[in-house]
Amino acid sequence: MKALFIFDDGKNSTFYLYDLMNGVNRLIHFAPEIPLQTITLGELYTREPIEKFVAHFAGAFSIEVKKYLVMEKAEGLALVRNSGLASDGKFHVTNPTSFTACKNQKRYEEGDLALTPEEIDAYISWQIDDDGSFGVFTRQEDVIRLMRRKLVTPRLSMVTKHAGKVSNYTKTNLNLKDLLKMGSGYLAKGDAPMKKQTVPTLGTFELSQEQPYRLVRIEWAENPVQLRAPLR
Repeated sequence: MKALFIFDDGKNSTFYLYDLMNGVNRLIHFAPEIPLQTITLGELYTREPIEKFVAHFAGAFSIEVKKYLVMEKAEGLALVRNSGLASDGKFHVTNPTSFTACKNQKRYEEGDLALTPEEIDAYISWQIDDDGSFGVFTRQEDVIRLMRRKLVTPRLSMVTKHAGKVSNYTKTNLNLKDLLKMGSGYLAKGDAPMKKQTVPTLGTFELSQEQPYRLVRIEWAENPVQLRAPLR
């Protein structure tokens, strides 16, 4: 099964393609700033109904995907507040690389961090980091993993019980059968390593000169997933 997970933050929404077909365990990140002729991928998302956007996404990158799950950033933060805070009232994460958040200008150092709800917002907001990387995808996955643990468990006997909770935090066309597939596939492996890719791949794009950095040009021929030529 292939499913498109969208972390909804308007034009700064991020896109995760989960590929669980034929034993494959792959996750592909797509940056919202990918240009599609005159608009970005994130802007296109804000202008179209979800079903139409998924169809355009599939056509643009020549990927067969119809299933989707959308979580609004505000709902993700609510999930953290309701289910992810430790006894000290903070969200504990391990930050893989140091960066300065554009949203609050706070420096988040590498290593274990204990974040307040306000600090989490900036921590997971879309940006291109100081070093020109897309570290935000890794940071957002802390919230996505929490959602998986709370809403879809690897125990198949619990999937039906938890299915109703999905609609409280997300918008999706995944049915119970799809949830069962997820339960017996990727989720049953817990946090087993996935083959991860990011589009555009590091080293295949140019950035603007000043922060906040923006994508200026992408060398699509060097990317494992390519945008169809008419849309470049």
